[in-house]
Amino acid sequence: MNPIPMTQKILAKRRRAVLLAVLASWLACEPVGGLTRIRDIARPLGERINKLHGAGLVVGLNGTGDGGDSLIMTRPLEVYLRNMGNPISSEELKKAKNIAYVHVTAELDRSGVRNGDLIDVQVSSMGSAKSLAGGQLIVTALRSMNLEDENVYAIAQGPVEILNSETPTVGVIKGGAVVEYDFLHQYVEYDLEGRAVFTLVLDADQADFQTAKAVEMIINEETALPGEELAAGQTAFALDAKNIRVVIPEKQALHPSLFIARVLNLPVDLPEPEATVFINERTGTIAITGNVEIAPVTVHVNGLQITMMNPAAQNSLAARSSEWTTFDTTQSDGIKISDLTDALDRLNVPAREKIRAIYAIHQAGALRARIVKE
Repeated sequence: MNPIPMTQKILAKRRRAVLLAVLASWLACEPVGGLTRIRDIARPLGERINKLHGAGLVVGLNGTGDGGDSLIMTRPLEVYLRNMGNPISSEELKKAKNIAYVHVTAELDRSGVRNGDLIDVQVSSMGSAKSLAGGQLIVTALRSMNLEDENVYAIAQGPVEILNSETPTVGVIKGGAVVEYDFLHQYVEYDLEGRAVFTLVLDADQADFQTAKAVEMIINEETALPGEELAAGQTAFALDAKNIRVVIPEKQALHPSLFIARVLNLPVDLPEPEATVFINERTGTIAITGNVEIAPVTVHVNGLQITMMNPAAQNSLAARSSEWTTFDTTQSDGIKISDLTDALDRLNVPAREKIRAIYAIHQAGALRARIVKE
């Protein structure tokens, strides 16, 4: 083996240093002032989780299984033993209480997996088993959710761990399945002009035209060449409220990972959220986003009138058994929903009555926001 000349080593080190400098300059897009990165609110189209499922048997239970009278367990056990070369009838399995028939599920990571990777599996009893604690899942084939696809994508096996003692019929096997196939996502496509492109998909809770436009603008600003007009060098196009198509520069199309990483790492100044009130009646919680205002209105809830005193006339809220106050209409910046919630908090109004008041205001057309029921 011939030694590498010193000059070549020096040149190699310099090339490495230049490459690292380029990488650092491309990826060092730290958010300023709490700005959000694009990767926090969007994903490349093609990046997704995949679910697998199957049905198997958990053995070794301490008398907490389905019981031999359960056909849901004895039939698959009979088939399993026959395949293992030990044919036995359902009648002979009636005393078995240490076996449970279970549903097995697994998720493949949204970034993809490779053949041989280990993934977690969830195990849930489908019969009359009282507990899966101490049980062992025997070899179980996991398939796609597509019933027409008969390929086995992972093989599950191992001891069941109960995470919640209140639900001992549900457990997990950490690293309990071996992946049999590569799942590699394709992010890059080619448009009608033959250009390499990828699509950013905004998360459901971020999808609106203002956000899509903000993402489009920052990508175009940060990827434009020096001295180039933004319109001429535009690489990002907001297709709708959820999707932004990004053209990959020709010189980077063969190895697009660096460009996609750079785009995902760009900080974006998000517009103010849409005025929305999220209500969960079951838990009694109210969440508010955006600038939610209320038009002048008087609302009666359960015989109670809601009123907010004009602060110019009185500095405190008055409350009587059948009367509260209406809203202060003298505020130059509008009546905020926080004025209402603050008043109700001071009067110790129960959560259910707060929700009913908000519904009444919305029904009257005075709430300047959407209501989302959770």
